[in-house]
Amino acid sequence: MKHFPGVACVSFLALCCAAGSAGAQTADIKTIVSVGGPPIVLNQNSQLNMAGVFMIGGSTSATVIQNGTNNATGILQFGGTNSASVGQAGVNNLAFVGQTGQSATSLVSQLGAMNTGAIAQFGAINSSTVNQSSP
Repeated sequence: MKHFPGVACVSFLALCCAAGSAGAQTADIKTIVSVGGPPIVLNQNSQLNMAGVFMIGGSTSATVIQNGTNNATGILQFGGTNSASVGQAGVNNLAFVGQTGQSATSLVSQLGAMNTGAIAQFGAINSSTVNQSSP
């Protein structure tokens, strides 16, 4: 059986050249796990921004700000008092917040052509706000 690695390399090179500026895109992908830690503040300013935040503790707080073409955030919080804030500005924005505890507060603000936001709260006191707009 003969292998032609040169053909694969040429095909890959042709694909990259055909993609044009796609080869120069930047990505910022973060996963944060916090057990009883301090509040989390994350700012992302790449073309592709992805953030996953998982928090367990008495009082959890997470703020994620994303400015890019494609933005995605998922926040899960398990604590007595939970607070989450997501701000996204881009063409495609996706945000999910899940909170379980005594009280839960969340804010999702999205500015883009296609916005998807979901909030699930399981607590005695729940408060949520979702703002979505297109330019």
